[in-house]
Amino acid sequence: MANSKVNEVCKTLIGPAVFILFVSIPIGGIEYVARGAIGLLLWMLLWWIMQPVSPTVTALLPIFAAQIFNIAKTPNVLAQYFNATVVLLLSANIMTLAWTKWGFDRRLSMMIMMKVGNNPRKLVTMWFILSVTLSSMIANAVVAAVLFPIVMTTIKAVNIEEAKIKDSNYATAALLAVAWGSNVGFGTPLGGAMNLVAIKYIEEMVIMREFMYIDWIVRCIPLVFFVAAPMLLLLLTTKFEYKDLPGTKEVLQAELSKLGKMNRGEITSLVLFLSAFILSLARPLFQEALPTLTANYIFLIAALLTFVLPGSKSERLLTWDFAQPKIKWGVFFLIAGGTALGDIMNSSGVGQIVADALSPIAGIHPFIAVVVFSLMACFFSNIMTITGSMALVQPIVITTMYSLGMNPVPFVFLSNAAGNISICLPSSGAGPAMVGGYGVDLKKMTKMGIKTVPFCLLSVILLGYLMYLLWPGFGTLS
Repeated sequence: MANSKVNEVCKTLIGPAVFILFVSIPIGGIEYVARGAIGLLLWMLLWWIMQPVSPTVTALLPIFAAQIFNIAKTPNVLAQYFNATVVLLLSANIMTLAWTKWGFDRRLSMMIMMKVGNNPRKLVTMWFILSVTLSSMIANAVVAAVLFPIVMTTIKAVNIEEAKIKDSNYATAALLAVAWGSNVGFGTPLGGAMNLVAIKYIEEMVIMREFMYIDWIVRCIPLVFFVAAPMLLLLLTTKFEYKDLPGTKEVLQAELSKLGKMNRGEITSLVLFLSAFILSLARPLFQEALPTLTANYIFLIAALLTFVLPGSKSERLLTWDFAQPKIKWGVFFLIAGGTALGDIMNSSGVGQIVADALSPIAGIHPFIAVVVFSLMACFFSNIMTITGSMALVQPIVITTMYSLGMNPVPFVFLSNAAGNISICLPSSGAGPAMVGGYGVDLKKMTKMGIKTVPFCLLSVILLGYLMYLLWPGFGTLS
């Protein structure tokens, strides 16, 4: 017990100790604000990995460091905690809560699963494909939270108790299919904050104008396949203890029957989400007529309508009392903290220092640049949040490629894809963080993840570089 307490104290103190060391001692002629930014990065990394406090608490450190140690302008840092990215994710979160309240999320998942049957490999494949698809349109944490209980229904149907899940290859693979698949959420910008962070830097550092979501979708859907295909294939190399699962289809049919016909709330919430999504894709058609109605605020309007429109004769789609405790407030702080850290790294000059160090290597050949940035993005995404990783890596990618006189846009897309190969640790994302609560052995997940990541990374690097070579418009945005 005493050793455990000492351990916790050490985990807590090592982060701030490293930070104080960097701000106190001159190192190699590096200026104070740059040393502070590096110290803050290491402090946040250590706390995100060791988790002596909640990752959400760690995400608030940039405000503390900026105000007390003056390593950045506090108003600039605070602005990241409710920027346009947070508005979009908050709005999408509210809208998908309407799906949850009226049962559409469960209906959608079970309808798809009913088509698969009782074959365990087909079921694992479908869980994975469904997770990847949904997480490209809905926040990863929401997808994982919705699908894990449904997967557990099929696991319990074959009499696998929660305590025995770690010993069952099928149960482990089925749950990891959701944990991993929900982390590959970059097919559209709505799939997660990491995508919106990349877009933010493209808008602010490259094109200096609004980014069109259709540009992202066209270029990133092939990259999703490059990440997802080897991930699924390696997941399916697991030897399952069943050839057919008894009763799974019947259990799903019974659950689906309980839901009955689609109710008014389901239909209205689905129409609202699809309308906002389609309007966001069609943004180029009305950009000039409505210059301020960007995707962020299209979704905000739709989210506000969920509190106004009826879901039934006696009840609105959502009430604040229902939504408020279920909104992923911690996720928004994580997004903001990661973005604030990235901005501090950039404004302090650390991004330029790293870019100057990388330029000679990346300048050897574009392929070497793809390798360097992909390795960096994948490494950081597997030890911290994907959003924090992208906030750290993307400014460096853009600054480095500009210093080489090259278009940074293709390298932003490719490094973002590599950053979504984040499956090894609970700190890698919502799915890997949550799956341990359903009985999966996290050491087993880490071992499987370490074996899988290199294949996915190789796929992204080689096939992504081919896209860069063979598609002249890959880096040209509308």
